[in-house]
Amino acid sequence: MNNTLTLARQPIMNCNEQIVGYEFFYRDEEGKCSIDDPRHATSSVLVNLLNQIGTAASFGDSLAFINTDGPLMLTDIIRTLPKEKFVFELSETMRHTAQIHDAIRYYHSVGYQFALDNASFHPQYIEDFGPIFSCISFAKFDVNQTDIEQLHSFPNPFGQIKLIAQRIEFYELFEAYRLLGFEYFQGFYFAKSHLITHPRIDPKNVDVLSLFSLLQTDASLEEIYTSFKRQSALSLQLIQFLTSTQPEHTYQATSIKEMLDRMGKNALTQWLLLIIYSKSGTSSAGTSNNYTFFTQKRVDLMLKLLDYASPNPSEERIESARLIALYSLLQELMNLPIEQIVRSLNPNDEIKDALLVHSGLLGRVYIAVLKLEHNEVSTAVLLLKSYGVSQELLETCL
Repeated sequence: MNNTLTLARQPIMNCNEQIVGYEFFYRDEEGKCSIDDPRHATSSVLVNLLNQIGTAASFGDSLAFINTDGPLMLTDIIRTLPKEKFVFELSETMRHTAQIHDAIRYYHSVGYQFALDNASFHPQYIEDFGPIFSCISFAKFDVNQTDIEQLHSFPNPFGQIKLIAQRIEFYELFEAYRLLGFEYFQGFYFAKSHLITHPRIDPKNVDVLSLFSLLQTDASLEEIYTSFKRQSALSLQLIQFLTSTQPEHTYQATSIKEMLDRMGKNALTQWLLLIIYSKSGTSSAGTSNNYTFFTQKRVDLMLKLLDYASPNPSEERIESARLIALYSLLQELMNLPIEQIVRSLNPNDEIKDALLVHSGLLGRVYIAVLKLEHNEVSTAVLLLKSYGVSQELLETCL
């Protein structure tokens, strides 16, 4: 499996040529737009944005336009996503059923936004999409497939829907569509699609499926967490997902278990389903990428050194050590400053001090972990000498 994920992004501009949003496009591991399963493509983009890169780094305060398929509307996955951040684009090839239309009406009623992709004045298109026009915020027209004279001669069936002209490649097209009443624009005249690459950290498929199956039972939170805590890559994705979608679930949390409790079983189930649909997990331990392996190794080493420095540590301290390792990985693998992570998550003082000023037992253990990762055994020995940890013990960790 690749060590990096890939997706494409293109800005959407207003009349003043200011960015109001980005459309994100699926790319496979080779960077190609090869889509066999639209549900997989949509889920993959969402997992990459929410679990891996994070919304702050990928689109900030702008809107994210995501191509989606009708059947995804029939799941509860959409409910776990922040309505103020996303616009879901409905393809012109979308299958139309009463169920899908009802689902779109429901999501619109609770605040989600939708756009028509490759909208058309064709009578069949109007007949298919007309019943949900009241739920649509944006209609995107491909200028290469739209007869500009139609916009003059036909009454506008799209009502108050905001119009986006896409594939704008030169100024004259931009000006022509602006004069026709279009408010937003997208195309090479403003910017080409930008390919984003990012370190990928994927859980094992078997672990995700096992946890998903466990949630179909009456399993307790303790049972769920017992399964979850063995999967550091999944824990790291969970922190990034919650930071992107529901930061209140991570704020001042003292453990992954507490985050899971705040999130709730239904939301956790839908999140796992999104990962399953995205097919982003690894098939076996042998196919783990370098970053996934590194994630697990850091967490394991943090817990091992804690046990050396403080035999039989309390459960609370073990969970603090786990969070320190995971939060530090957000900094290193997801390009977030540790100060920003601490500020947004606001952990307890022991975790905060360990990450920022490396003080206390956990701070010493954390720095010793970093030193051992760079084979600086002698420095790690000095850091943990006062806790009775010998060089021989530390060398067993290499």
